[in-house]
Amino acid sequence: MLSKKRSSIWNHFTIVDQKYAKCSYCSNKISYGGGSSGNLLRHMKTKHITVPLDRTARHHSSNTMTEHDHIEEHNIDEPSTSGMPASNTSTQILTSVTPTNIRPVQSSITSYVQKPLSITKSKKIDSQIAKLIIKHYHPFSLVEEKEFKNLIQMLAPGYVLPSRKTVSNSLLPQLYESTVDTIKIKLKNVTAVCLTTDAWTSINNDSYVAITAHYIDDDTKMSSILIGCQHFTARHTGVEMSSLRIEQVNKWGLVNKITMIVSDNAANMVAAVRLCQWRHFPCFAHSINLIVQSGLEEVKPILSKVKAIVEYFKRSSHALSRLNDIQKQCGYSVLKLKQDCPTRWNSTYDMVDRLLKIKEPILSTLAIINNDLNTITFDEWNVLKVLCQLLKIFYDVTNEISSENYVSISKVTIFSRAMVNYASGYTNNRTMPTEICSVAKILTEKLHSRFDQLETNEVVMQSILLDPRFKKQGFPNNDKYQSAYQSLSRKVQNLPIGQDAQEPETTVGIGPLSGPETIWKDFDTRVTAVSGGSNVTVAGILELDRYIAEPLLKRTEDPLVWWNERKLVYPKLYQLVCRRLCVVATSVPCERIFSKAGMVLTERRSRLTTDKVEKLLFLNHNLD
Repeated sequence: MLSKKRSSIWNHFTIVDQKYAKCSYCSNKISYGGGSSGNLLRHMKTKHITVPLDRTARHHSSNTMTEHDHIEEHNIDEPSTSGMPASNTSTQILTSVTPTNIRPVQSSITSYVQKPLSITKSKKIDSQIAKLIIKHYHPFSLVEEKEFKNLIQMLAPGYVLPSRKTVSNSLLPQLYESTVDTIKIKLKNVTAVCLTTDAWTSINNDSYVAITAHYIDDDTKMSSILIGCQHFTARHTGVEMSSLRIEQVNKWGLVNKITMIVSDNAANMVAAVRLCQWRHFPCFAHSINLIVQSGLEEVKPILSKVKAIVEYFKRSSHALSRLNDIQKQCGYSVLKLKQDCPTRWNSTYDMVDRLLKIKEPILSTLAIINNDLNTITFDEWNVLKVLCQLLKIFYDVTNEISSENYVSISKVTIFSRAMVNYASGYTNNRTMPTEICSVAKILTEKLHSRFDQLETNEVVMQSILLDPRFKKQGFPNNDKYQSAYQSLSRKVQNLPIGQDAQEPETTVGIGPLSGPETIWKDFDTRVTAVSGGSNVTVAGILELDRYIAEPLLKRTEDPLVWWNERKLVYPKLYQLVCRRLCVVATSVPCERIFSKAGMVLTERRSRLTTDKVEKLLFLNHNLD
């Protein structure tokens, strides 16, 4: 029996103790008592038959000959010597190369220089190749491609690549399980999380539901984890969706840590959150999309003409080539036209904005090739120009609010008021085209209907106050500020601090103090009255007041960096910061997951099972 250091079976097991080893694929503990690895070998052959047991065996170099090769090399036709018949010559040659006369073939020097890699090193390379496939959307068959094999052979001659099945059926599950364990450890110490969720349908018509968790880590930085992108076969009702979310939350130990869940405004999504009895925040970006889409209905005939022009250049390679030539001749940078997407209003903005930037080359090209499409009038061109000016603020807000690495929840009321004020300026402006006034009026009405209630949302109001960039200045008036202050004050008074609970109570009636205590008695009494002493309620209020009195942080700076430097100064408030500022204002993180899903599950990889898709997306997002 080979020793543990040399046997290839230890590529697949980790020693737990002197009696048991843990399988790297199914995590079962197998006995190897007495130093025998027979049990381990039987386990691999019965439970993991697709895993090659020995991938470190080296093949002989092509220039190393076997006995048979040596015989065949000498058993060739040679010219006979003078006076000797050819048949005798052959007999003599065959006699001279009998096995008793063969000398041992000398081993190639490469068999000594290119030794197999150690088990530890081989496992590290296996893991890195799996990460390469996962993070960069490569197919599992990458390990079987000739040029990739040649590259690995050049870089690590002693390494033997795993097969495609080994990567997909062994390395992928192994990496998934280890990553799950790592994330569970991270989430165990988290005090509060915000969840975002959304649904997606693949090219195979399989439905997936993604859930991301956002929290503030020990270094006071925003962290994001995909806790699941699960294949969902049930109907997309509120009841079924809520069951899935509760299952995921229980799996990751987040039952009592949910601060808020963010999703789009779909009725089933809202109903699912309500059934789970969590706070719900409608995706800010999705709300903006619905608002602007309503306003764009007023200029739909003009946008249809724009779309027809863009589609023409997208279909005709000849027209596109002429357009590029004319752009060069006119001194323009060669820009491509953009096609809008019906579900994303900002793609419509991009389409119109790009058309306006290369308006002259487009008109010149149409005049030469297809002047029938040139149906946009002078007034309509002016409408498109002003429309882009009106929608620019909505476009900028959508981009800024969609971040998942920075604090966003404290900005929503500031942005909503800014959009209302900006759109209102176009409503009754007589210098503006009639169509623009109509668009602005609808935008203003929809903004009020969807965002006015944000100023009564407790979590939003407290997050504004806890953002050192805004504080009191983040509220439209003093009444709103006072309401948020009182709400936060009640919250901070009820927060226990470990050191407060451990402080001994003051002993009364032990007689007059002597020594230094007598000297400092009056002074200590006054300080205790000012600082609140061991009174948790007073200490919390004083902590909040000291924080409010600090100067505002610059708008461009990161509030979490500020809080990280002061978390020991304001321990109670810091607990609330972790619960409030972790909330993201949009469900865009889930939409990004599905963008990656579209790159994982392509036409060429449509045979991937749903289980592998789930693992690939999970690892793609969570691997460092």
